[in-house]
Amino acid sequence: MIAWPVGVNKTILQETTWKFRSGTVSDTMRSGKKKSRLISTTSPKPFSVTMILTRAELAIFEAWYETDLRFGTLTFQFPKIAGSGDAEYRILDTNPPSCSQWGASTVKLTMSWEEQ
Repeated sequence: MIAWPVGVNKTILQETTWKFRSGTVSDTMRSGKKKSRLISTTSPKPFSVTMILTRAELAIFEAWYETDLRFGTLTFQFPKIAGSGDAEYRILDTNPPSCSQWGASTVKLTMSWEEQ
């Protein structure tokens, strides 16, 4: 598991949200009946994460995302969003990091994470 990049703050805005995932899959049997079963014993929890970074922090984050995380294919360690302690997260490719101007020297970074 990869560490969070040094020099980038770990502050997540309060507008960060998460939702419960189903964790089941439905199949239709030959008889026409629907059958549900668990995908696995643990279902990953998706988070919509929003952070405010300086331009210098954004440059560090971008290099870390591309080289260390290999564009989100690897997991990283971060303080647990819903709970205490640390957790393992992965940045989802369905909503990769995107930026928008926040202030004169800051940007708003939004992305989707999945707790492993």
